[in-house]
Amino acid sequence: MKINEVDYKWNGSLTKRAATTRIILHHAAAKNCTAQQIHSWHLANGWVGIGYHFFVRKDGSVYRGRPEDTVGAHAGNNNYDSIGVCFEGNYMTETMPEAQQAAGAELVAYLKQKYDISKVIRHKDVNATGCPGDNFPFDAIAYGTVEPEKPEEPCVNITLALYMLAKGSKSQQVKLLQRTLIGWGYSVGVYGADGDFGAATEKAVKRFQAANKLAADGIVGRDTWTALMRA
Repeated sequence: MKINEVDYKWNGSLTKRAATTRIILHHAAAKNCTAQQIHSWHLANGWVGIGYHFFVRKDGSVYRGRPEDTVGAHAGNNNYDSIGVCFEGNYMTETMPEAQQAAGAELVAYLKQKYDISKVIRHKDVNATGCPGDNFPFDAIAYGTVEPEKPEEPCVNITLALYMLAKGSKSQQVKLLQRTLIGWGYSVGVYGADGDFGAATEKAVKRFQAANKLAADGIVGRDTWTALMRA
């Protein structure tokens, strides 16, 4: 991956790091900033210079901070064996752009492989801070995992073969008719949806047809089925 080199003016000497066992992730807590600006802020703290080893901007560009093999200044009492990676932005309130997230994940994967390590943590895991923010996509960057999107529900077209029914019919279709009439508030008799098209069902059909401005003949054909099945 491309890492942009920056020419920093250090305020003192840097110490070589004896071991590398962890990567610690941070946010800048600033909506927009550059690696050079962070360097100037850290110089103002009286430090040697930028405390992070890498800085990832919102556009996905990656900048080197401190030399990779030196002790950082990014997580109190936890700098001796860690690489600090900072992300432009304030992820207490912002949402990380896709380009930045992808670049961060690539950088972390590269460092894990290079140093044969697997431990990636947040700054707040080792110090009393909210860094890198509640909205920071930690799992996606640390482990390359994201919550899968839920697949769209398939659109299923169901075709029913609906037959003409009349008094005397006996079938599952009659049961469907009776249940639908009951759903519309029409009584089909004391036996309910029994599959037998009797006088009570015929009366219910006629009442339904009249209410829907259909010919009230008690025969359930296409127009009556259409009216019955509408939402």
